[in-house]
Amino acid sequence: MAPLARLSNLLLEIAGALLLVMMVHVCADVGMKNFFRQPIQGTLEIVSYYYMVGAVFLPVAFVELTRGAVSVDLFFNMMPRPAQVACMFLVLVVCAVAYGLVAKITWGDALRGYARGEVVMGPISVVIWPSRFVLPGSFALGAFVCAVHAVGLVVSRRARAALLAGQADGGTV
Repeated sequence: MAPLARLSNLLLEIAGALLLVMMVHVCADVGMKNFFRQPIQGTLEIVSYYYMVGAVFLPVAFVELTRGAVSVDLFFNMMPRPAQVACMFLVLVVCAVAYGLVAKITWGDALRGYARGEVVMGPISVVIWPSRFVLPGSFALGAFVCAVHAVGLVVSRRARAALLAGQADGGTV
């Protein structure tokens, strides 16, 4: 699990760096627009298709690895332990399948964008097909993390205890 944790942490750090770069870029654009009447061309497109996509989707694996997604435990904590394990297993499998399906769909979109050499036209043309590959990669990694958690839940008493304890204390492992 250590390589997976390192990868998810790296992707989280890249997402954080993208937020910082986006902040500097947007501030520079606003400054250039207000002081010199010359905005930075393509800011909206670069922010929308690169910074935001990376900042939102790169941390998917980290969120799943730390079980940091929003959850409502209205009935879960009242269930007996075997029912909690079964419920968590079902949720992890459904999440893995859903992430996998979304990864497959977005992979096709990314390949089509690459084949077309997808660009967005604004004040300048911005090539956007590379950013299309962030989604399938992030969702595939999220599916893999959920599958690893599901297997750990079944085969490892320690993983099961950590997952259930993480659920009880707010979702962190």
